[in-house]
Amino acid sequence: MKRYISMFLLTVVCFLLQTSVFPHLKLTNVMPNLLVIITSAAGFMYGRKFGLFTGFFCGALIDLVYSSVVGVSIFIYVIIGYCNGLANKLYFKDDLAMPLLALALSDFLYGLLYYICYFLMRGRLAVFSYIAQIIVPEMIYTIALGVIIYKFMHWLEEKMYPEQEIPLGKGEGEKTEL
Repeated sequence: MKRYISMFLLTVVCFLLQTSVFPHLKLTNVMPNLLVIITSAAGFMYGRKFGLFTGFFCGALIDLVYSSVVGVSIFIYVIIGYCNGLANKLYFKDDLAMPLLALALSDFLYGLLYYICYFLMRGRLAVFSYIAQIIVPEMIYTIALGVIIYKFMHWLEEKMYPEQEIPLGKGEGEKTEL
């Protein structure tokens, strides 16, 4: 339960940062997507259910505040959280390459699904232009910030759930003789 509460608070903080601070920090007219970082990391670190929970909450925040149609962002973020949750078996605490690869694919998937849902359905067919001008720069910016947020989430996990050592000889009925 602590994990859900901490993820709720982290999501609210990232949503507030993304909507109030980061619009002023745009590079090449794009800004990092903190909610994709949170959703991707949550699914990758904790599994499918947690990724679904985080994705639903992130998408609901975006839809309820900014969208006239509720459900599109929820759909996109839930897919991202679930897909990253499938890769949970590849999660190792000290490995940074796999989470960043998952984040890059997640942000690309977010951009592509966003394009399909909001632009392609309206007849705008400049997909390669959108990929080159919006998706790729946002992906690079998101990955750069994702390193910091991923490290913070890892640090938070260690502080909330420290690893406990099992004393020798206190195993599950194992007796070793020399």
